[in-house]
Amino acid sequence: MKRLLYLLLLPAVQALALDKEVELKTTITGVTVFQAGAQVTRVGSVTLPVGEYDVVVRDATSLLKKESIIVRSDGDFTILSVNHQQNLDNEFTDWKKIEELDAKEKTLLQQMQDLSVKIEVLRSEEAVVSNLESVSTTTEGVSVEQVTKAQDLLQQKLSRIKNDKLIACREMEDLYEKHRQVVQELNVMRTPKKSVSYEIVIRVSVKTETKANFDITYIVPNAHWYPTYDLRVKTVNDPMTIEYKANVSQQTGEDWSNVKLVLSTGDPSKTSQKPKVETWLLRLNEPYQPPVQQNNFYRYTDAQFNKVQGLVLDRKTGEPVPFCLVSVPGTSIAASTDMNGHYSLVLPEGVGQLKFALVGYEPQTIGITGEEMNVYLEENGSSLEEVTIINGGSIDEDLKTVNGMGGDPQFTQFPTVTRIPNLVNTEFTINEKYNIVSGPKTITVSVQTIQTNAKYQYYCAPRLDKDVFLTAQVTDWEQYNLIEGQANVFFEGTFIGNTLLDTRYLSDTLEVSLGRDKSVKVERVKSKEYNKRQVLGSDNIAYREWDITARNGKAQAINIIIEDQFPLSSDSKIDVKEGTYSDGKLNEKTGIITWQFLLDPSANKAVQLKYSVKYPKGTFIGLD
Repeated sequence: MKRLLYLLLLPAVQALALDKEVELKTTITGVTVFQAGAQVTRVGSVTLPVGEYDVVVRDATSLLKKESIIVRSDGDFTILSVNHQQNLDNEFTDWKKIEELDAKEKTLLQQMQDLSVKIEVLRSEEAVVSNLESVSTTTEGVSVEQVTKAQDLLQQKLSRIKNDKLIACREMEDLYEKHRQVVQELNVMRTPKKSVSYEIVIRVSVKTETKANFDITYIVPNAHWYPTYDLRVKTVNDPMTIEYKANVSQQTGEDWSNVKLVLSTGDPSKTSQKPKVETWLLRLNEPYQPPVQQNNFYRYTDAQFNKVQGLVLDRKTGEPVPFCLVSVPGTSIAASTDMNGHYSLVLPEGVGQLKFALVGYEPQTIGITGEEMNVYLEENGSSLEEVTIINGGSIDEDLKTVNGMGGDPQFTQFPTVTRIPNLVNTEFTINEKYNIVSGPKTITVSVQTIQTNAKYQYYCAPRLDKDVFLTAQVTDWEQYNLIEGQANVFFEGTFIGNTLLDTRYLSDTLEVSLGRDKSVKVERVKSKEYNKRQVLGSDNIAYREWDITARNGKAQAINIIIEDQFPLSSDSKIDVKEGTYSDGKLNEKTGIITWQFLLDPSANKAVQLKYSVKYPKGTFIGLD
């Protein structure tokens, strides 16, 4: 009989054992942030007794991608399964609060009833006074003075009644609103509610009691980083310093406190054809066309970049929206709005759209319509758990990237930032630990400081722009794993402006426009003696001569390129005679002349461009 009882109880005991759970408290120790999403690493320890248990982790965010969970552990036990599940629990009902609200509702009803009686009495008094017969002087024994006095008394009485009634009605409105709010709160508290919680459940089988150490990683959305740079050049004889910075933000639903950061970037090298060089053609009866910015003007100047700025506003309130991510789809070029909702971006050629995204608002991708763009965002009414921001990719793509790493994230501390290249991306391990709370605010992280022996080249195409541009040419840029992003330029200790570090195209030399240098000047002036037109038989002949002078106002010698051009004929009736172009090099196919020389400090150098064009009488051509 005892044996039978034991056998009957054994399944119940085993079921009880299977229902046991041990809660595992974990902390975030490291985060790998991608340009869209992040991989979070949590660690925790717990002592496990003998048996099968559910080790439950409740401190991870509900936004994690359950298919990305990876659990590693050490100890004398076996992991049977890992699940991410949702629990619906009845929320605690505050009966004491409900009793207090019931009593308050009854008191308000009583006050409303008392006040209703008072208002009714006042209305009756008002009717009585209003219906009194007028006192007439024709009544025997009533004087004019008595009539006047009686009318004054009636007026005062009626005014007092109306005033008391108005005050009572206002009190009734206040009581009615308070009663409505109490009833509404009671209805909410009496409605059965379920609370939703998420947990990672690790089923384990333990043979002997052991202390278990767990390492849990998973992918979360709503995290991103984008690069910005500070480019510092003391003089054109010094190396260029590149301060590589990352702007990190996350709205994952969990704070990252005192964590090691790893920044992961994809391969920025993309092949692309160079811009096509257009020639200058002359046609009969066609007015002068301003030149198109092209050829080396595109290469050496900031004309290749568009600039766009504006405000991001809440459509409903009209208030500025801070910390909104403004990005170029398909690239890592991005910026965040400031506290006043203002943004500013330097864009490469060919960009047609901007994406605006912030948790709590509907994301928008908008075509670029001008240099000034104000954007209105609409709230989507969703909670943090319902919204994810994916910038420039999808979380599934990020998951594939992580699964392709083939190893754990690197958290070893080095004297400098460690770059870990692999087949799909590059990782920067940041030595300093950071606190990044879940929210829209962006934290700036220093990635690395680079000193490179850049070659500095001055350039001017005075026919297009009289200003002289400075560029830096970096030949070893690929070893620094730079990706496209905005850059602040500091030259000779002064902030010059913004440019774009455009690393999207595969090339041996990275050329960075450092902007205009006002201390170097180039003038292009027509020679009065040679700019004329004459008639020769049935033809007109137009003559042009340009004097071009470069002046170096710097204390160092500079390398400078100056470009101008001869027009080319597109009609047999137009005959262009190329004349003087000093020591320049002529590209006969395009008509472009290039002068390249070293210009000493405080020195001037002059070059000359001269040509003539013959065309039929009765027609005209457009020359500058």
